[in-house]
Amino acid sequence: MPFDADLVLRGQVSGAYVDLDASDAAPTSLTRNDDGNAVVDLGAGGTGALGLECVIILHDQPTTYQNLADFVIEDSDHLTDGWESLLTFPRLYAYMREIIVVPTTAFVATDIGLVADATGVGNDSGIIRQFSRNLLTNGLSGKMWIEMQDAGDTYQNSGDTITATSGTGIGTQQGVGRVIQTPLTLVRRFSTPKRYVRLGADAPDGGNFGAVDVLLTFRQYHHVNNLDLG
Repeated sequence: MPFDADLVLRGQVSGAYVDLDASDAAPTSLTRNDDGNAVVDLGAGGTGALGLECVIILHDQPTTYQNLADFVIEDSDHLTDGWESLLTFPRLYAYMREIIVVPTTAFVATDIGLVADATGVGNDSGIIRQFSRNLLTNGLSGKMWIEMQDAGDTYQNSGDTITATSGTGIGTQQGVGRVIQTPLTLVRRFSTPKRYVRLGADAPDGGNFGAVDVLLTFRQYHHVNNLDLG
């Protein structure tokens, strides 16, 4: 779909993309900087009551384990100063696995962020980043998203016991772990009374996330919960 050229927070520089990496610099001008970032002037009154959609398009897959990216939209009434966080996107992780688990000891929310230790045939030890609410109840089947720490964290063995190390939950893996590709498109809606908006982006753990567009539009999108089964 076409986007307004005046509503591009991040894009090409002289006809080419600059990879998003840890050295990415936030803009302080309406002129695009060397990373492809620019401040967008919304005019007096900001977005208005209906707001805008912010669309992030990632053209590449990251290639470094334990790499992550945070996307934060900031607003200000001034170009060079006064910037504050307005909208935060979900954190992106480089290498992820999705597994189906049936709890024998129900997981709890504080298990998120702990190691998902797989024992049995496998010996995987990725980090639990999210799981469906079904895993809060013994015997229900639900999804778990795990950040791989290295190439060995494949969770390929059905029947392995999955334990939240130093946590609460224990369950049995059902089937083989599925690769989760880094989302290629992210969308969030926001409104602000301030005149200027910009992208504050960071990939703090090394590596890069390749070519990225960050665009604004008046169109609306519907979101689904990918943690739901079915």
